[in-house]
Amino acid sequence: MKAPPLLRSVLFCPANEPRKVRRLSAAGADVAVLDLEDAVAVSEKTSARTSAREALAELEGVCRAVRVNAFETGLTAGDVDAVVSADLDVIVLPKVEAAEDLRRIDRLLSRAEAANEVAPGSIRVLALIETCAGISAAAEIARGGGRLLGLAFGAVDLGNDLGLPTLRGDMTAALAYGRAKIVYDARAAGLPPPLDGPFMQVRDQGALEEDSKISRGLGHGGRICIHPDQVPVVNRVFAPDPNEVAFARRAIEAFADAERAGSAAITVDGTFVDYPVVHKARRLLALADAVAKAEGRRPTRT
Repeated sequence: MKAPPLLRSVLFCPANEPRKVRRLSAAGADVAVLDLEDAVAVSEKTSARTSAREALAELEGVCRAVRVNAFETGLTAGDVDAVVSADLDVIVLPKVEAAEDLRRIDRLLSRAEAANEVAPGSIRVLALIETCAGISAAAEIARGGGRLLGLAFGAVDLGNDLGLPTLRGDMTAALAYGRAKIVYDARAAGLPPPLDGPFMQVRDQGALEEDSKISRGLGHGGRICIHPDQVPVVNRVFAPDPNEVAFARRAIEAFADAERAGSAAITVDGTFVDYPVVHKARRLLALADAVAKAEGRRPTRT
């Protein structure tokens, strides 16, 4: 699996904590990320590379990723060399602030793929946008390379960069601009809807659900998870609403009948339906099919 069919839930786990790593495959996330960056103590970063490489081979039924350290640390090249293998699908690159960062990681990956007999260009990149500079350059970053799988919003680091004087308070207002901007930048570049950042109150599932509904309303396609218990909530919120799926099916069928009769503007269940609505309905059903496949259910048919 070199690219995930879905980007709803991306679950991070310290690469050097075997007990947590063993839970990744069964958590139900679309992407499992072995973390070499913020979740790993400085003294453990080198040895964690070996742990990540070994753990990749044990992950099953999930897109396999590694978050490397940012370029500013001087550790990125060593991380890439250590983890690139046939078992790796995605590199998560933190602190992306310019398209040049994507070109740099592409060069490192190309070299490592060649050294490890991995198909050239097969490993994708998820870019974390988590600084003011990154938010400002997000449109350029979104157009920055063929390996780019998508963008993700780094709320915690951005809050730090903004100098917000809170550790547990609500940062929604201060982060609103960047949280929305990367949605437009990603879509303008032809990328999938981006991922929202993690919700830090890991035991408050109700608040996670409400905040994820805000994310979905802004146009995010999923979000980063930092605990396995968050995955079911995120998967549910970012899956299509069953009522919307049923309406999309009715709208497509009714529009097809009307189109054969020469009409391209109709009303279905009191809602106006024309070509843009039908196009959106088809995208909704495609997402529903992808979710059904990921969860082992029977796909929606039109």
